[in-house]
This record gives sequence, structure tokens and C-alpha cells, in this order.
Amino acid sequence: MKKTLLALAFALSSLMAIDFNTASKAELMKVKGIGPKKAEAIIQYRKTHKIKSINDLKNIKGFNSKTISKIKNQKSALKDKANAKKTALKNKKSKMKAKMNSKKEALKNKKAKLNAKKSQLKKMKKEKMQKLNSKKSAFKNKVKF
Repeated sequence: MKKTLLALAFALSSLMAIDFNTASKAELMKVKGIGPKKAEAIIQYRKTHKIKSINDLKNIKGFNSKTISKIKNQKSALKDKANAKKTALKNKKSKMKAKMNSKKEALKNKKAKLNAKKSQLKKMKKEKMQKLNSKKSAFKNKVKF
């Protein structure tokens, strides 16, 4: 599960964190819908223009509304997937925490029962010792001449 989350986070971060103004050709090609030609076109375009948003890619040959929409949807889908995984992990963590608290409570109860039993045994031992001591005293009194 952690590996999946890491892979998803990496994929998401690679798309979200990509700076179209500084990314290398290889980095640009990691974005779905951008191949070698489009990556090269971005590199050429940014020599004279600053890319402020994904919509600025419309000014580059080969990028149309459909391509831009695909890139945005990819980014959105990855974000949604990451949020779903994050929520699932939070839920799992909450369940594990509840389970641990339940086990702690069970152990506390068990400890309380053991302490009560220990106390009961001490009391019984004390009573038996008192009986033995009284029998011992009675025997000593009988044995005296």
C-alpha cells in the first residue's frame, strides 16, 4: 500500500510540480499527451515567452483546447486519486487506533482483575496464617505442663 501511495504521489508531484518554464524535455515528456515534438515546441516557445498557466500552451503549435483539457484532467484525476488514497489511509489509521485503544482497555481490565485476585489471595493467606498462628498458640498452651 505504501509503495502504491508513493508511486501515486510521485506521479502527482511530477505533473503538479512541473514547471513548464524550466522542465527538461524528458520531464515534459512525462506528462501524458506531451511527446518529443511537443516537448521541443514548449522549449522553443519558452525562449521568448513565459508560461504562466497551462492555458498558455494554446499559443504553441500542436496544443489545442482538447490537449490542454487532457493535461488538466490528468492533473485533476491524479489529485483526486491521491486524495482518495490519503482518506483511505486516514480511515485505516483511525481503525487501527481504535483497535489499539480497545486492546489497551482490555489489558487494563485484565490487570484490574489480576490485582483483585492478588488482593484476594493475600487476604486468604493472611487469614490462613492467623488460623495457623492461633492453632500454634493453642497447641503450645496444651503442651505446657
